[in-house]
Amino acid sequence: MLPALVLGRFLLKDRYEREVDLRVRVPMSQYADMLARAMAVPVWNVDKEVANQFVQAVMRNPEVVSVTVEDESKNRFVHSEMTDRRGGEVLNEQRQIMLDNKVIGRVTVELTTARIERDLFFDFLKLAGALLAQVIISFILILLLFERRIVRPLHELQMATARLARGQLDQALHWHRRDEIGSLAQGLDKMREELGGLISDRDIRNAALQQELNDRLKAEQALRFTEEKFTAIFHSSPVAMTVSRKENDFEIIDVNDAWVRQFGWSREEILSNKATQTLLWRRTEDQDEVLRIAEREHEIHGYEAWLRCGRQDKSLLCEISGKMISLGSESLLILVQEDITEKRHNEQEILSLNTSLEKRVSERTQALEEANAELTIVLENLQRAQRELLRTEKMAALGSLVAGIAHELNTPIGTSVTVTSTLQQHTDDIILEMSKGLRRSQLETYFHNTRTGTDILMRNLSKASELVTSFKQVAVDQTSANRRVFALDEMVAEIVLTMSPTIRKTRHDVEYHVPPKLVLDSYPGPLGQVLTNLINNAFIHGFDGEHRGVVTITARSAGDDLVEISVSDNGKGIPEQNLGRIFDPFFTTKLGQGGSGLGLNIVYNLVTGVLGGNIVVDSEHGQGARFTITLPQVAEQSRRRTNDQV
Repeated sequence: MLPALVLGRFLLKDRYEREVDLRVRVPMSQYADMLARAMAVPVWNVDKEVANQFVQAVMRNPEVVSVTVEDESKNRFVHSEMTDRRGGEVLNEQRQIMLDNKVIGRVTVELTTARIERDLFFDFLKLAGALLAQVIISFILILLLFERRIVRPLHELQMATARLARGQLDQALHWHRRDEIGSLAQGLDKMREELGGLISDRDIRNAALQQELNDRLKAEQALRFTEEKFTAIFHSSPVAMTVSRKENDFEIIDVNDAWVRQFGWSREEILSNKATQTLLWRRTEDQDEVLRIAEREHEIHGYEAWLRCGRQDKSLLCEISGKMISLGSESLLILVQEDITEKRHNEQEILSLNTSLEKRVSERTQALEEANAELTIVLENLQRAQRELLRTEKMAALGSLVAGIAHELNTPIGTSVTVTSTLQQHTDDIILEMSKGLRRSQLETYFHNTRTGTDILMRNLSKASELVTSFKQVAVDQTSANRRVFALDEMVAEIVLTMSPTIRKTRHDVEYHVPPKLVLDSYPGPLGQVLTNLINNAFIHGFDGEHRGVVTITARSAGDDLVEISVSDNGKGIPEQNLGRIFDPFFTTKLGQGGSGLGLNIVYNLVTGVLGGNIVVDSEHGQGARFTITLPQVAEQSRRRTNDQV
């Protein structure tokens, strides 16, 4: 029994290797080669649906565990796996997916030997059962021999002879006496054993042959199934493919449906006539070169040639790739003929468009450079004019301020001159009376008049002094950007007082409500100019006709060392379409009527530049306008600059 087990082990191992080669390794290599060629176009076109059809066709083989297609970034493009098939030894095969001599992905096919191992295991169980049965029968026969060796030996010998005559070899003969009967019995028993051994070997060989026959039938069925799958995949391919047999001078033996659609030849027409196959090539030199390269290198990639479409006078530029494969004793050439006519035409159009586009870009660049040069000159002239207008408006504002102050000083100074001349006249009269004899009543009258005159003189001179002081401070502030610490309420009062001549010429009023302890370390000159421009803007643009307007200035602390100053009026407001343009230079609705279009632009530049704050405007038509200025209480040192620079 031990030799049978050892021999059976080697036979099973040899059979296992043959089954693995036949049912796993060969199909796995074929699947990998086929998928590597068939997946090039779906991977390149990112067509997962077509790629999945190929994969599912391969997965129909029950030996296949998984198929994985990866792109060039090693990301899964298509993957299919039957986890319930995993078992036994899993073998895998990888192929690179090539397109135009470039690796665009990788396909991995895994097949399992579980079914083979299961089949061999069942065969092993059968062999073991047979050996066990043989052992049991041998033990029974030996037991019968020992039990009957001395009981009716002749009868046993006769029965044994009769059994031998009938071909019944399951019972052995045992005879221990050294006589003719014993020798005959021994001879008969020996012959029975030899016949039993021969018959048993025959049965074993018949069983092995039957099993091998069954295995071959299964292999043939699997091969037919594989061929059917290959045929289905071949005809389902979206690219034109042909199969040629090398032994027949590379005669085409099959084409797929995509080839028929692309070239317009019927399958019967192209397969039945060798001359038609030659007619397919517009240049026979291309056909000879393709076959020569394929035969020499066993593959070809990226060869371009013109092929005819049916009997029509039409040709397609095709990119030809293929590979030689061996199936049994045959060598087959599989060619892929991809139509690239439209692709090459598009490339030529793109090249032509690029050339035209470069020329147009060059021309437009030159035109833009010329336009930019002209715009630079215009911008410089515009900036020069803007600076001149700013300087003119500043001097005009200062002249208006001087004229107003002169007018205001005229009244108190004129009154003071009149009082002084009256006092002088009274003094001359009292001196004359003293020479004649001065009465007490005259002296009292003189003292009373002198006291009244000096009071009037003091009031008018004080007013004139106050106006001169305010004018000096405002004039110094507005003609320079000197930084100093100042009380906001005093600065606003000085601005309003300085503008009082202008204000009295109108029907409008200016009110201010500023907390007395609000102190700023900033630039009072630019801030005064901002308030002056906002008040003038309200007078010019905010009030029309007989309307009596009021401009209100308020201020408050906004926290975080910020001050919020609001200048509002109860005028007609600003139209919504103008709100986004009021700070633009030269924008005005009163052009030629007192508006220059620079007042609010100067305000915006001073607030955001020198003063380091921001300004926003809120207005509804007919409801007045409100300008809100937010300033830091302590201005930044880096913002110190002159008004002319702003």
